[in-house]
Amino acid sequence: MQRLLFLICTLWLSNALANEPMRIVSAGASVTEILYALGRGDDIVATDSTSYYPHQAAALTKLGYFRQLSTEGVLAQQPTHLLGAAATGPDAVLAQLNTAGVTVIKYNQPRNITGLYRLINAIGNDVNAQANAETLINTVKTAVDAVLSDDEVSQVKGKKALYIVANNDRGLTVAGNNTLPDALFSSLGLENIAMSLNEYKLMSNESVMQANPDVIFMASHFGSEQSAIDALCAHPAIAMTNAGQQCAVTALSSATSLGLSPRIADTLAQILSATVKTEHARRD
Repeated sequence: MQRLLFLICTLWLSNALANEPMRIVSAGASVTEILYALGRGDDIVATDSTSYYPHQAAALTKLGYFRQLSTEGVLAQQPTHLLGAAATGPDAVLAQLNTAGVTVIKYNQPRNITGLYRLINAIGNDVNAQANAETLINTVKTAVDAVLSDDEVSQVKGKKALYIVANNDRGLTVAGNNTLPDALFSSLGLENIAMSLNEYKLMSNESVMQANPDVIFMASHFGSEQSAIDALCAHPAIAMTNAGQQCAVTALSSATSLGLSPRIADTLAQILSATVKTEHARRD
């Protein structure tokens, strides 16, 4: 009888803990955006400094850059969970949080469209939102398929593209293979002229001129206003390319072109539209 009572009490306690509201610290813009898209925004008590979408996320307490979290800062939010992007850290902080009883989960998914679906599914499982995750994946797939089935896709196949992450004294930092921009270009049939580079690397002026991109995209975090676009077009190497001569440079949201965002179809559409526009201008 006592054993039965013990088992009943244990089961009741387990259910009570399972039904206890989560207090989530979200680290990484993609993780935060997906949590909101899954209907779990009310469970987030704080985020890192990159998480500003949707607008509700901007109002939450910011704990600094997700790679440089502090144990004290996170624990001050009394979280039950820390859900973070792959680079969330430092590792020593995560170990301390785990020891303190915080459930720490990092998501390491490939930077491509399939990786986005896997990330949505993984987060959905971890926050008990499996049905919402399935619905969100289907919604994103429908939007992506609509872009990729557009008749204009045939007009851009084989065109040369370049994604620039930074432009400073060291040179142009670009997106090579194993990056989201590379995956987006590939989906549309564009050739990434930096595909021989691994991830994000400096590309020499000579290599840029020789590869001669038709269209260029730049991350919005280092400039999205017309003056920044004009400055990039005037870059000594870019000015010598087809893209530079037409100033065929488009700023893309860093959040949706570098991170795994449910708004990925919007970015695909922007890339397609900008490339088609450039081709039409060149023919005229």
